[in-house]
Order: sequence, then C-alpha cells, then structure tokens
Amino acid sequence: MNTNDLKLETKCYDANEYGYLYGLNKRIPDEEFEKIKQYFRDFRRMDFVEGNVQVTGRPEGYRCLEKDVSKVEKILGITNTLEKRQNKIKEAFADPIKKANLIDQSYEWLKMLFEKGGTRPEQDLSRLAVHSTKMYDPKDSFKNGSENGEGELFIYTPHGMWYIINNSGEFSDKSLNNVQTTQGGAVGHRLMYDDLVDKLIRIYTEENLYSGAKLY
Repeated sequence: MNTNDLKLETKCYDANEYGYLYGLNKRIPDEEFEKIKQYFRDFRRMDFVEGNVQVTGRPEGYRCLEKDVSKVEKILGITNTLEKRQNKIKEAFADPIKKANLIDQSYEWLKMLFEKGGTRPEQDLSRLAVHSTKMYDPKDSFKNGSENGEGELFIYTPHGMWYIINNSGEFSDKSLNNVQTTQGGAVGHRLMYDDLVDKLIRIYTEENLYSGAKLY
C-alpha cells in the first residue's frame, strides 16, 4: 500500500470530553483497516455528552483519539506523521522571524479561504457565542477592540467555523455586515470544518482563547 500521501487528520473537535478526534485522509483496503481498527471507535451522536451540539466538524464515523495517532501511524507505515507536522510549527515558532512569516502566511490563506470559499449567512454574534465549542481571539483583538468596533474572532460551532471581523467603528461601512452585535455589527464568513483551516486558525491565533466580556 502506498502511504506517501496517507495521514491522520482532525475530523472534529469535541469541547466536552474527547478534544480532537482523528481519521484517515483517504480510504484504505479493508484488510489494512483491520490492523488498526482496535484504536478506532465508530462514533455516533449518542456517544457525546450533549449529542453533538458541542462538537465542530464531522464526528460520526470511525475516529481515534490523539493519544492513539502514533500507534496507527506506525502500523500503517505513515511517514507524514502528526508529530512531524506539529514539530515543524514548533520549530518555526522558536524563531521570531519564521514565526512572524508563518503567522502572516496563515492569515493570508485564511482570508482567501473564508472570503472566497465561505458563505455569509445572517447571524447574531450572541447566538454563535452561546453555541460555540471554542472562540479564538488573535492577540486579544476583539477583547480589547470591540467597544471601538474593531477586532477579529474565529468561532467554532456545530454548524461550521466562523471568521468574524468587527465592523462597527465610526467610519465602517455597516451595509457589509451580516452578523448582529451589540456594538453595531460585523462581517462574518462561514466554512465547514476542515483540517487545514483548523490548523491555519490555530497558527494565526496562537490558540489564544477569547477571554473578554460575555457575548451572550
């Protein structure tokens, strides 16, 4: 079996119990899957604390826990391992210049993916917040800037991942807003959960969780 492009990727995030759950990025022969099946569980809605209302992504199906990822990779001979991918980011973050470049590149990718591939449904920020599995606030931009109509948030909800750009400042074009906020509105783009987008968000935000005033 050719394992050059085979890897385990995040399929969903469970805010209550399991954290990230992983699955293979493509189908493998049944006889190969039998070798690793002991590390997987065929998840269903009832397996989660609150159904899957606190889960972002695709939780249903064969998924494994992060602690078992390396065991599966070893059995299948996967070379593009999760540890290698994580170490690349850690190494880049250890160098201030590389870190700044990686964060900038991640931001450009995120803007393109959300703005070109996302949807812009009407929504209310308080509703997104109350149903969120987690909210990232890059450099506390929303926490410190929301009163002035500034800041960004990345919100994980059961229905997707949202990129929120506060757009309620004095000179903002509020006709662009599709998300209601107490400050006057924001622009919101939504994508379905994706391993690459999740990775880019975590790099760009440095996994800084929102810690400002309650949004609901």
